[in-house]
Amino acid sequence: GSAGAVLAGRRAPRAEGGAAERRAALSEVEDVLRRVTAEDTAGDEEILGRVPDDPMARAVLDATLDSSAHLVPVRGPDGNVADFLYVALNEGARDMFGRGREELTGQRLLQTDPGTVQSGLFDDYIEVLETGTSLERSSIPYTTAQRGLSRSSRTSVRCVAVPTGICLTWRYHHAEDRTVRRLERVERLALVGFGEWDLATGEADWTPQMLANYGLGPEEVPPSPHDLPKAVAEDDLPLVEEAVQTMFSRREPVEAEHRVIGPDGAPRHLWMFAEPVLGDSGLPVSINIVSQDITRRRGVERALAETRRQMLKQQERMAQERRVAVTLRRAILPDEDESERLPGLMTAIRSLAAESTARIGGDWYATRALADGRALFAIGDAAGHGLPAAAAMARSRNGLLGLACTGEPAGRLVGWLNELVGTMDPTATGTAIVAVFDPGRRVMEWTCAGHPPPILMRGGRAERLEVVRDPMLGAMTDWEYTTITTQLDQGDVIFLYTDGLVERRDADLDDRINRLTDILQDSSTRPELVLDEVLARMEHDRAADDTTLFAVRVE
Repeated sequence: GSAGAVLAGRRAPRAEGGAAERRAALSEVEDVLRRVTAEDTAGDEEILGRVPDDPMARAVLDATLDSSAHLVPVRGPDGNVADFLYVALNEGARDMFGRGREELTGQRLLQTDPGTVQSGLFDDYIEVLETGTSLERSSIPYTTAQRGLSRSSRTSVRCVAVPTGICLTWRYHHAEDRTVRRLERVERLALVGFGEWDLATGEADWTPQMLANYGLGPEEVPPSPHDLPKAVAEDDLPLVEEAVQTMFSRREPVEAEHRVIGPDGAPRHLWMFAEPVLGDSGLPVSINIVSQDITRRRGVERALAETRRQMLKQQERMAQERRVAVTLRRAILPDEDESERLPGLMTAIRSLAAESTARIGGDWYATRALADGRALFAIGDAAGHGLPAAAAMARSRNGLLGLACTGEPAGRLVGWLNELVGTMDPTATGTAIVAVFDPGRRVMEWTCAGHPPPILMRGGRAERLEVVRDPMLGAMTDWEYTTITTQLDQGDVIFLYTDGLVERRDADLDDRINRLTDILQDSSTRPELVLDEVLARMEHDRAADDTTLFAVRVE
């Protein structure tokens, strides 16, 4: 008999049991479908030709942003529904294998998506058709297969009856799940955790890495900021209590370094930063907290944290806000003369914070000698000023350094960084250039995300490198950034910079970059001297924005 009739005649298992059991059940379904004979589908064109116009189905497809399809039943000799035929799909419709309107129209549901049977949804669709009752399933585990290849994803499905059959609407959650996994991986690599207390509702939300930093389980989140000291080492209890009291009494950000006792009984050192979010009445309505496991750098970090805590007590609010932003910037960025030495390169860096209190920005840079012998260097600028920009800078830099250990190309790293920026704060944007240098081949592979173009100095000449117009970080989701390959020679200098060097209200940006290029034409090739020359001659506005310069010479 008809494979559709065979499948429709039994109640399929609903994605229960382990992965092996689900794969076995799905294999059984596929095996039945492979035995469908030609006459099973010989009359499909006739069925489709008899389907009258269905304004209701058309309206459903037009109004749906998710994938949507109009299907009509195929009945067996006994009159029971044996399968469904795709009559039409909306433009954005895609199945688990990426097939859309052109590939699926006119095809049978069970042949293109056998997971419908294994999940039990096929029987549900028949019930919708026969009773007119709508069906909705949210975030259900779903597995389907084609030609022996299976794919799985959480899936949300809605099915409604229309005069000629049914309309399905579905959405796969694999992209969302993948983004969450990547963000958790970045947090884990950078050992940075985030948390929030809602003082109005009493709810607390901590990320998995935040819980790991404090050695707590999901059910052990401190219910309020006042309970945070209970999670720290006994000797550091007064320090954290004072920080929490200061935050509430002065309604200002605080930070502290403290210890926690890990599950193995060994102390770990955490850096903690917390700030109140004030409502219209001026009272705190929520508390945001960030922590980073700094056990490996505890000596230096503890000294800095204590200095910063003392400074908080001595300055007025505006000075305190500037100090917090600068402190966060310094805590993340290494000293210029302590940057990691890169194989095959000589580097020099100048990172100058804005002189104006209100204009402290989000400039950042990063260097990392990779395990495979290559060198990563990067420069970026988180949009905005003040504490939000400094926090965004910290997320961008730490995220990139965490991702760098994957060894992926620059374009892939920037794509992940773009997802990180957009997911952590949908309103945040920024620019960056990320480069990976192979000292053996003297090849630089790099990607530009909306950043001012790098300048190549070679043989007494200087010229901008051609960039692909990829968008800023956070501007476009799921963007595939381009990796550009540049062959370098011994003695070549790559000059990177942020917009604080070239932007002025009274001058055109292209003219300013041309001015910079002219200065570099006859400059020394020693990175330190290049930076000195540029700072002396560019006449940039130190008060308006941060300025970061980065020169790299090929050895």
